[in-house]
Amino acid sequence: MLRKHYKLTKKELKKDPFVIFMAQAVDFFKNEYLKIISTVVVIAVVINLAFLIIKGRKKGAVTDYDAAFIAMSQDAPEALDLLENAVKGYGGYSKTGEATIQLGNAYFQKKDYDSSEKYYKQYIDKFSNDPIYTFNAYNGLGGIYADKGEFQKAAEIYEQYISKNKDSAFIPIMYLNAGKAFIHAGQKEAAKRNFLKITESFKDSKFKEKAYFYLELLN
Repeated sequence: MLRKHYKLTKKELKKDPFVIFMAQAVDFFKNEYLKIISTVVVIAVVINLAFLIIKGRKKGAVTDYDAAFIAMSQDAPEALDLLENAVKGYGGYSKTGEATIQLGNAYFQKKDYDSSEKYYKQYIDKFSNDPIYTFNAYNGLGGIYADKGEFQKAAEIYEQYISKNKDSAFIPIMYLNAGKAFIHAGQKEAAKRNFLKITESFKDSKFKEKAYFYLELLN
């Protein structure tokens, strides 16, 4: 025999937690709906404004970078200032990373090593999302220290790149760079270690012959 569906009395309904919650929610909405609607509208406006600001900043970064690129191609004196503008205030957009590397390279060519070091490090710290630019930043930074005669520091930068970018196609050349820097730093065994990495792990690399050459010099 089927059980009859149990019906709650009005008194029991008043004691039911879900019913109490729903009644309270309805009362709250009746009393506060104007505030709720106003809040939702304000939030929507804020979100739209934020979207427009971000979109405008992205557009600004591209504009500044494109203007700087044109100025650089024409060897115009304002190129570096335009690149600086592209870097300042535009966060982590892709064009900002490109502009940062361009500044590092431009200052390196001018032998303004302090400024070049600043932007290479900035790229490494904030971006490092493009394999070519990341190699450019580490290789340039090592080049700065090598030019300044700080060969131990240069070798450490090259090895740092190797440890952080194990799948990079540029690993053999960085082993070669590290080996040569260690030679200049007077660290023969450290230099050998890097050259041997090329001959043992990158037998098809075009840098293998150079590695053998330096190994013969060190023996």
